[in-house]
Amino acid sequence: MTDRATALKPFSWQDWESLIEDFQHGGARLTKWTSDYSITALVDLALSSLLKKDFPLKIPLLIFLEEYSLTLFSTPKPQNPSLHRLIEALRFAVQSPVDNFHITFAFKEQFMISTTCILISIDAFQVFDVKYVENVVELLLTVINRPNHGFDRHTRAIAAECLRQLEISYPCLLSDIAAHLWTLCQSERTHASQSYILLFTAVVYNIVNLKLNVSILNTSVPLVPFSVPQLMLGSNTGLNYKELRKAMAFFLESQQVFTPCGMLELLGMIMPVAVALELQPSMLKVQFFGMIYSFDPVLCHAVLMMYLNFFDAFDGQECEIAKRFMLVSKETQHFLVFRLLSVHWLLGLLNKLMLSIEVGKKKAIVELGLRIHLSVFDPLALKSLKLDLLAFCTIFLDILKSESALDGEIGEMKSVVKLFEDGLVSVSALKWLPPTSTETAVAFRTFHKFLIGASSHSNIDPSTTRFLMDSTIFHALQYVYQFSWEVGYDTILGPCAVNYSEEENVI
Repeated sequence: MTDRATALKPFSWQDWESLIEDFQHGGARLTKWTSDYSITALVDLALSSLLKKDFPLKIPLLIFLEEYSLTLFSTPKPQNPSLHRLIEALRFAVQSPVDNFHITFAFKEQFMISTTCILISIDAFQVFDVKYVENVVELLLTVINRPNHGFDRHTRAIAAECLRQLEISYPCLLSDIAAHLWTLCQSERTHASQSYILLFTAVVYNIVNLKLNVSILNTSVPLVPFSVPQLMLGSNTGLNYKELRKAMAFFLESQQVFTPCGMLELLGMIMPVAVALELQPSMLKVQFFGMIYSFDPVLCHAVLMMYLNFFDAFDGQECEIAKRFMLVSKETQHFLVFRLLSVHWLLGLLNKLMLSIEVGKKKAIVELGLRIHLSVFDPLALKSLKLDLLAFCTIFLDILKSESALDGEIGEMKSVVKLFEDGLVSVSALKWLPPTSTETAVAFRTFHKFLIGASSHSNIDPSTTRFLMDSTIFHALQYVYQFSWEVGYDTILGPCAVNYSEEENVI
């Protein structure tokens, strides 16, 4: 530490509590500290407090340094003594034995996370001397270079995640040691293997994205000491397709070790790699499509993400995906958020399918959407979404009728009026609820969607108050007006209560 820092009186943990609170408040309370102490002195005092055995606020102080990294570590450049002392303090903490009192795994892990965040926040690789990033990467590599040690497996996983964030922020930073990372992935058997594989996947993704001719099977560079690869400073285009395909095969075989969030991260990186390597999308479909039948919305989202990227590879399975989402929306044992998501996804899926597939498949998709189950006992938010889905399907129902895509039997069984009447039953509680109730708003909002969805503007009178409607929409309008007057909702209709004529089918 500097002479100024050692000459200053050390802060007590109460002083640090006050300082953190004043920094968050800002203004005059912040100026009180910065006028008495330089930023460098405050960092020195903070680091010295972190290494004290009897200091109780180690984690909050680390988070404070991370939160105000731009203020505390942004100057001077390119050499930064405060940054150097931070890395040395990290080295001391990581290399100290765990006693579960003064040095704990949680303290080590938070120290690694905070230091990584600080380096990324201040853009240390571009702004400061490259040795700062090299020293942190080397330290993290020494942590992960202990595969299958169960005692510190979570700490090793955290170190791997820190390395992955550095690789994401500075692409191909770890490309020279990709072969070492692959070896570590194959050796690791604890739950930390997910973090190891995601780290290696990020390296492969950046190599493919930047089209670098780098070997990921063999390397002459040792794992430590670490130095920034020269390819980051120059150009070296070309891909080693043979090795990269082997890496893809390894990723596909390792999916059983991933949590749902980890699987989403993995798919997000290997799909662009598969496209760049010109691999068959069916490989991914065979490996991952079964996740659509899981009860985790993250896995279902991963399948949808794959479906949107490889639309042609899923030809013929659209109805299977739609049926799954419809089933989820009906099952009351699922969390409400998952049921709502399933209807949202179904709306988006139907919209994409109706705009991109042939007429024969449109018929099957529309028929499937019209089978949505509306329950009186569903939460109102779910009822509203399901009614929106029905209204959406009626738009394409009329389009397909006009194209003669639907036969007469289906057209009679699934008329707009029948769909509207069946849907209104699910919100029938509006009959005894006050006119200002949410149930009433949902009912009339649904009527509005059905009305405008199946209507067309008049060629004679383009005003928004004049619609030409077919007989089914006209009868639906009659039904709603009759229902409204019966239950006393004439005040709700207000200016909408215009005259209509059955002979002209015009309002």
